[in-house]
Amino acid sequence: MSIFYGKSYYKWIVLTVCILVYSSGNLVRLNYTGIANYIMGEWNIGKPELGVLGSAFFYAYALGQSSWGTLTDLLGGRKVIPIGIGTTVIFIAAFAFADSFNQAVIIRALLGFVGAAAFVPCVAVIGRWFGKKERGLAMNLFSGPGGGMGEVWSFLLLPVMALFMKDGFTILGVGSWRAATLVMAVVILCIAILAYIFLRSDPSEMGLESIQAKEEKKSAKDTNYKSMVLSAIKDPGFWIIVFVWQGFTVGLRLIPSWLPLYAATFYAQVGGLGKSEAMIAGGAMASAYVAGRIFGPPLVGKLSDYLLSKYEIPRASLLVASFTITFGCVYILTTPFTSPILLGVVSFILGVGINLLSILNTIIAETWSIKTSGTLNGLINTITQFIGASALTYSGYMAVQFAVKDGGFNLEYQGIWFLVMISIGISIAASIYTVYHNRKIKIAQQSVQG
Repeated sequence: MSIFYGKSYYKWIVLTVCILVYSSGNLVRLNYTGIANYIMGEWNIGKPELGVLGSAFFYAYALGQSSWGTLTDLLGGRKVIPIGIGTTVIFIAAFAFADSFNQAVIIRALLGFVGAAAFVPCVAVIGRWFGKKERGLAMNLFSGPGGGMGEVWSFLLLPVMALFMKDGFTILGVGSWRAATLVMAVVILCIAILAYIFLRSDPSEMGLESIQAKEEKKSAKDTNYKSMVLSAIKDPGFWIIVFVWQGFTVGLRLIPSWLPLYAATFYAQVGGLGKSEAMIAGGAMASAYVAGRIFGPPLVGKLSDYLLSKYEIPRASLLVASFTITFGCVYILTTPFTSPILLGVVSFILGVGINLLSILNTIIAETWSIKTSGTLNGLINTITQFIGASALTYSGYMAVQFAVKDGGFNLEYQGIWFLVMISIGISIAASIYTVYHNRKIKIAQQSVQG
């Protein structure tokens, strides 16, 4: 790596690797969604069981957040991330050979714990490589394209590959969705190898100035790791962020998990497509959501950098606006519309709205210390992942409870969307309070300095 030593642009290589890592993490968490109809038919399960299959991953994923985050703070992302992502390859391959729903649930739980090595550790690494003027953009480039690539694989490529592989084509004796899953395991293995080769935990490892050391000098914060963590968790504003974050988590768990199936049902009922064709059409429509995720967050992240530096408008103000728009879009999904264009527009906006979590990660890094970013993000993410997993578990039962027989695609899934709207409503209120709380702190700091 001597050719890159001392090169300031290496931070973009690190960001690119983190994007690939996060894309593999999103594929792992959503690997069953694009092939849901195949799984439901083979294992004779329904929507409640799909909810359990998803939540098994996310309960274990929640348990892994603090562990992987703290390990990243202490050992560095270069050691932690390749190990975690490499281990997921074993379990994603095992999923391809699962003989029953019960086996799949166990494998998904194991995937959840090791899959936690993707998001929080990468957030911690990016925070160390990018300064305040670029951090919002970098964080949202990470969460947008990174998450979007993984969802494209889950929503579109997996069902397409499964369709082409179902007629006699096999890999290691398995075909259809199982063979497609093995192909994805190979892709993830390649990403783990790239992470080991190119990832660096801090700019100082490449002969560059440490962003953390530079910002800590300016802010004159306590350099004791334990003291900084305790100081953060004693701040009420830190815990308010939990209520903001949970809206993203619930939205990210429910919308990508159910949108492909919702869109497939839409096409089956409105367009009269068959099962396989409707699943592919649903995956293609879910790709509109992915497009929103890829292109929207980086633009909003750049906007947040600009508004903060130019007009001192807090980043949390953008969260209030985005959550409000997202709430309206989710409500539209409960109405009996018939336009695929409208569904595409709503999916695109949802892709933007529920994927602005990295703005919150940026707020945490800038409010407290970059040094503790992994631990603090991991702690909050542990709590919100349990909330998200519980919502995903309950979502299938909500769909059944609020479904109206022969009432149309919108009434079949309205219970799920009700759950999302409740969560987002809480986040709107918490975001408004965060703006007020941070402004109050800023005024107090200016008063002391004056």
